[in-house]
Order: sequence, then structure tokens, then C-alpha cells
Amino acid sequence: MLSRSTPPSSRTAKTRSALLSAGRKLFAARPIDAVAVDDIVSEALVAKGTFYNHFEDKEALLYAIVSEIRSGIEGRVTAVNAGIEDPPARIARAICVYVVSASDDPAEGQILLRNDLRSSSSMPLNDGLEADLAAGLHSGRLVIPSIDAGLLYVIGVAHSLLLAAVRYRDLSRAMIAAQQLCMLMLRSFGLSNHEAEMIASQAADSIIRRRAFEDGSSSG
Repeated sequence: MLSRSTPPSSRTAKTRSALLSAGRKLFAARPIDAVAVDDIVSEALVAKGTFYNHFEDKEALLYAIVSEIRSGIEGRVTAVNAGIEDPPARIARAICVYVVSASDDPAEGQILLRNDLRSSSSMPLNDGLEADLAAGLHSGRLVIPSIDAGLLYVIGVAHSLLLAAVRYRDLSRAMIAAQQLCMLMLRSFGLSNHEAEMIASQAADSIIRRRAFEDGSSSG
């Protein structure tokens, strides 16, 4: 129980944090249709009325959780793409980061997989991907009918690989899937077979294989 002396702003932050934590646990285990607000408040140990002081409905809670997860992943994408200017390479490397992130935290991967692809495509966190697609289109490095089409395509590939990473629980298998799907994606974006294979292989090797090596070293 919170102390009576706890400042209101602190109580509000703790309550919101409890709701987000409860939502993460429940949405990772069950689809949103199988989670009721009653389940969330019971898990968070707060009153039902308190829930609506923070979120309009359970969909709003899920959106907040997904935004939080994706923000963390986007931070990792920014870090691995520092100094990388070629749009196809940046996109392939970003996808590989999603694979590693899902492997590091399968619960977060499950939550992302339960998110509607249509809402994913409109999230502000896709600004970086949209910029890479635009740069590739305008420079001629990518041949796509539109940025929106490219955005949906890349998101579809990323979600497929999230599923593989969560299902396999094995970075080596996930790396092979990432390399193959990224290669197919880049080929469909107009790159030659050789260049698509080279970029996909380099991205998977430098990001996923390196992470697998780090895991192996730490366990040894």
C-alpha cells in the first residue's frame, strides 16, 4: 500500500507503471481479446476506476506498451546504424535488430506479434524506416511503387522474423531466416542477387551472429 505521504505525482507514476507491467505480462501470454480490464487491474492490484484515469481502454494500454517496446528497439537500431548511409543496408540491419530484441526478450516479441500490422504501419516510430525508404527511392537504390508499400512490406518481413525468433528461441536458426528473408526483400526492391545476398549476410553476421557469440561467451 502506498504511504499517505507519497506525493500525488509519484503515486500516479507508480500506478501507471503497475498497469503497464500488468499489461505486459497479460498481453504476452494471451491475445488482447482474451484479456479483460478486470484481469489487468487484478494483476496490477489497483481499483478498476483507477485504470480509466490512465487509459481509455485496454487497446490504449496495449498501444502504450507497444510504443514503449518499439521505442527501445528503435534506440538500438539508431545505435547499430550510426555511420551507415546506404538505405538497403540500414533497413536490413534494422530488421536484424528486431530479431535480436525478440530473442533477448521473448515476452516483448509476443506482444509485438499481437499488435495489428495496420496500426504498426502508422506509428510515428516508423519515421526512421520511412526516411530510409524515401532516401533509397529518391537515390534509385530501391525500386518500390511507393513509400507506403515499402513500409508495409518491411513491417511484414520484420513480423515474420519476430515470429521465427520467438518460436525458435535459437539465434542461429533465427539468423538464417533473417538472412534469407532480408535477401529476398532486397531483391524485390531491385538489388541484384549478389548485392542483396551480400548486404543481408553482412547485416545478419554483424548483428545476430555477434549477439549469439556474446551469449555463448557469457554462458561459457
